[in-house]
Amino acid sequence: MFIDTIKHISRRGSIIAINQLSVLIAIPILAARLDLEVFGQVAIGFLLVQLSWVVSDWGIQHFSIEEWGKKVKQKEKNLFTASVICLNFLISLVCLLGIFLLTYFQVIDFSYFYFMCLIPSIIMGGSYPLWFFQVNKSPQDMILPTFLSRIIFICIIYFCVLSNDSSYIAFLAQGVNLSLITLYSFYRLKTYYNFNWPAINFWEVLLIGKKSRPFLINAITNNQANTLWGFGLSIIGGPASMAIYNLGDQIYRAGGAITNIVAQSIRIHFIGKSLYELKFTITFFTLLFFIITVSVCLITRHIIEVFFTNNYLPAIPVIQIMICAWGVHAIVKLFNYPILAASHGATWVNKITKYFLFIHFLMFFLWFMIYGEVLSMSIMFLLVIILQLIIFIYHSFKIFRPN
Repeated sequence: MFIDTIKHISRRGSIIAINQLSVLIAIPILAARLDLEVFGQVAIGFLLVQLSWVVSDWGIQHFSIEEWGKKVKQKEKNLFTASVICLNFLISLVCLLGIFLLTYFQVIDFSYFYFMCLIPSIIMGGSYPLWFFQVNKSPQDMILPTFLSRIIFICIIYFCVLSNDSSYIAFLAQGVNLSLITLYSFYRLKTYYNFNWPAINFWEVLLIGKKSRPFLINAITNNQANTLWGFGLSIIGGPASMAIYNLGDQIYRAGGAITNIVAQSIRIHFIGKSLYELKFTITFFTLLFFIITVSVCLITRHIIEVFFTNNYLPAIPVIQIMICAWGVHAIVKLFNYPILAASHGATWVNKITKYFLFIHFLMFFLWFMIYGEVLSMSIMFLLVIILQLIIFIYHSFKIFRPN
């Protein structure tokens, strides 16, 4: 099972690694060619897209793992797949409406023109059925298309985003990338997986939305809490603060995407297995995450000094704190569904996770009241994750203590 898990992680992880590496390549290019304020607005745009993707997914990444095995007939699988795609698409439209209202009422410092450029990314990214290839244990189907589309993304940014006046092209490049990969995934569904679009029952779509909602809360808390903090910062701190926070956030997000795959792959391959069969796998990845955290923290200053201007030197401690937050959160995810859902049930895990989401909001409110700086916000974010890890370890210890 450990070897099968590693293979699955390497396949789906390749997709995530390609996506995140392309973003990490694009960020220094944009930071070098755009003013700090404009780069901050681009960072706000990318964050809004990311937040929209999280909401549009609606917890399906984890929910589908628990539900897919219950679908035996091809007709049932087709109905479930089509219903999920419809749900994701409809929610992406709601997200677009929300961003428009935030822009219209000037809650965020973001232009209408930038908003228009975000539309393709939000709709196509929100509709991308990567979860389907995950539950079918065939994420390798999307590796080459992802690689080619991301090459196009980087080329557009490198050759077309030359100054503040062309900053909007960064959003269009993202839209082109997501359109290519999403359209290909639909082609793949129909051609290789016998997917035929059935008659959609609107109530079935709503039912899936209701069932998967607790998984959304868990996904936001364990995978995207940083995006919520960044969204709050974009409202309070504005573009300049977002430009600094964005560097740490992008690294946290890139690493978090990989650790999501690790946790999901472990759950897929060990579901129904004894908890004691998990011990080696959990220990292996815990040590790996610790080593990566320490190593990246040590080289952070050198990377910023080489690839960024002096305007971004204040981001160094922020990045280091966010890397530590990533390391702690990576371990939290190993305890989340792989251990605690196996022992207590997914419903129990989703229920307890709601309290941590409340704590995130509470800590952000406390930070808002004192409104220090981006660094203090990052520290408070880290403290919440440490608290979550302590509680998860406590509950896990109770499981293994009798033996």
